[in-house]
Amino acid sequence: MKRISIILILLLLTLSGYTQKVALVLSGGGAKATAHIGVLKALEENEIPIDYIIGNSMGALIAGLYASGFSPEEIEFSLTQPGLYDFRKGDTKRNYYFFQQHENDASMLNIPFSFDKGLELNLPISFYNVTDLDYLIMEYFACPAAACNYNFDSLMIPFRCVATDIDSSQLVVFRDGDLAMAVRSSLTFPFFIKPIKVKDKLLFDGGIYDNFPVDVAIEEFNPDFIIGSKAVNNYSSPDEDDVVSQLQNMLMKKADFRLDSKRGVLIEINSGTENIFQFSKVQQYIDSGYVATIKTIPQLKKMLGSGLDSTSLHAKRKLFIKDKPQMLIGEVKVKGVNPKQEEYFIKSIIRPEKHEDIYDFKKVYKRLVANENVRSIYPSLSYNVATKKFDVCLDINTTDPFNIGFGGYISSSGVNEGYLDLGLRLLGKTSKEIVVSSYFGTFYNSFSGYFKFEKPGIIPIDLKVGGLVSRKNYFSNTRYFYEDDFPAYIIIDENYADVSLGIPIGLSHSLRAGLSNININYIYYPDNYFTREDTADQSNFYYLNPYIEFERSNLNRKQYATKGSKFFLGFNYYTGNEHFIPGTKAEGVEEYTQSLSFFVIKTKYEQYFNISKPFDFGVTGELEYSDRPLLNNYVSSLLIADQYDPIPVTKTLFLENYRANAYGGLGVRFIFHIIRNLDVRVEGYYYVPYQKIVSTERSSDVEYSKQFSYQYVIGNLQLVYYTPIGPVGISTNYIDKVGDKFSFLFNFGYLIFNKSRYYR
Repeated sequence: MKRISIILILLLLTLSGYTQKVALVLSGGGAKATAHIGVLKALEENEIPIDYIIGNSMGALIAGLYASGFSPEEIEFSLTQPGLYDFRKGDTKRNYYFFQQHENDASMLNIPFSFDKGLELNLPISFYNVTDLDYLIMEYFACPAAACNYNFDSLMIPFRCVATDIDSSQLVVFRDGDLAMAVRSSLTFPFFIKPIKVKDKLLFDGGIYDNFPVDVAIEEFNPDFIIGSKAVNNYSSPDEDDVVSQLQNMLMKKADFRLDSKRGVLIEINSGTENIFQFSKVQQYIDSGYVATIKTIPQLKKMLGSGLDSTSLHAKRKLFIKDKPQMLIGEVKVKGVNPKQEEYFIKSIIRPEKHEDIYDFKKVYKRLVANENVRSIYPSLSYNVATKKFDVCLDINTTDPFNIGFGGYISSSGVNEGYLDLGLRLLGKTSKEIVVSSYFGTFYNSFSGYFKFEKPGIIPIDLKVGGLVSRKNYFSNTRYFYEDDFPAYIIIDENYADVSLGIPIGLSHSLRAGLSNININYIYYPDNYFTREDTADQSNFYYLNPYIEFERSNLNRKQYATKGSKFFLGFNYYTGNEHFIPGTKAEGVEEYTQSLSFFVIKTKYEQYFNISKPFDFGVTGELEYSDRPLLNNYVSSLLIADQYDPIPVTKTLFLENYRANAYGGLGVRFIFHIIRNLDVRVEGYYYVPYQKIVSTERSSDVEYSKQFSYQYVIGNLQLVYYTPIGPVGISTNYIDKVGDKFSFLFNFGYLIFNKSRYYR
């Protein structure tokens, strides 16, 4: 009865009032086109009627939402959510499925390739990652599309949007079908947003041919009156230093923004001269659209006469919203892959609860997006009348089977490293991966490889078998070492073979248990006074290492993070022996072998908080407890102890003050974002060994200090610029050690080494 009353109200209002048909045309314009939200707000507040709505690109998104029953205030709320326009280029998978994340490495450039059609290189052209926006569009438009039975004339307001088929050199007008897909096609700006296929055709931004589709409004609806909203001007001549302006001029046909003054009114919005990707100014653009529209209201009312009052509009919106079905997820289908790969992805998605709730399904979808076997994915929903649920179709483009990575680190400290890796991934009902990598340089050299087998299911599991051969040469990285009596000649060789099983716990957590066979060989002198004729001491350790480790991370960067958190908790047990071979300086000491068994419990924590728009604040914590024994001399006892390494430069130094068998460390990080990709980081750390390892009057002897009798600090002031391939940094560091405590460092790239199985 209530619904009949609403229909009667609408009918009476229509018969008694306004008869002219008005079409609203919204231009494209990237971030600037969000000004159309302000236009809609002003038109509604002043009861200016809208009978048809047409849009391109961002104008298509806003027009589609309005036609689907969203109010201007709801559209503004949805399209101004924090992080929605954080369109970072490249891989954002680090934020999601930690179970499948690769260990951090020094790669700066990754090139995937395949041999399916000969040698096919997929050069790393970085589209903006719009995964979250794709999902949001699908979610927002699924129910309205079902309510109108996929006929855009039956939306709350009849709607059209345009896209471009470059292959046929034609403008495509969407009148029906998948509403989300139509809007997403119209949004695809070439080289910036990855295109999607519609009926096996790649479609791009309609602005390539028509950024102001007034002609489409006339051809499709033949309205009596047209209101045009112009968010951008035609592009000015290209700037030699602005790639965006060059692409805009090459790709986009100049639009005809003229409107016959007898047939319509053009709302011209002052959106500034910056490029169309300034999404940080969305609210400013919305306000500009509102102001520009308010100025035209007297003219519009004069030309249109009596409008559609708010009661009629609200009743119309309420009636359409009432017809929207409930959002429940039904069958999940996968396309774009072979049958075996389809089985893998289906098993990666389906769970006993079937994820009928859209919010439950979103969690599973995020994990799938982050799957290492997925290059890209486009989701769509279609309403199944029989089940009254939405069936999901996931169009998946799989990762290329081969990948080669390059990277490294260059610094003024003398530590210069190169990095190279080669990976092979085979995907069927299970996922298999082989990766080999190498570091080579002045300080660190290593070769590592692993094989990983992953089986999807209710509880996914992976089996990983790997090994490492590595060397750290602290002597080659030491300058002016005679200032310190502590030996500078230290070489650490670590080799291991490892097998482990891992399972995911949620999106950002993983649990891994394994067994390693480790050999660590230390070569060192007991002091800095040696000649070419002297031979160094050697301590060889052979361990069997069972372990269990729990880890989580959703940090936004593998180095110099500013968002997210990380947590590690591990228990490692080492049992084996030490074989000591004395050098010429170890007078009176005989070669010996002794058994060793001990455990290590370690936890690390890192968390970042946003204080205000330009400021982030980070905290770190690290605790370790071990029952490692003291060995027969001071240096070897320090060598098997763990070192506190809160800043990158400390990873290249052997710091006796920061090595202990049990310790705690706390740190704070203040990060100020000067401009995009340029940060100032101020960091401070406080370190306390439970009992410091100290030498006795005889330098070769060793003992523990009193509990908590020593404490040390580390400070770091750094300017970091994030280039497309890696960070550039200039820093001043303070480390509490003998000799120069302050150092100045310039660096480029990632100071990341292969993970040690001993120093966790």
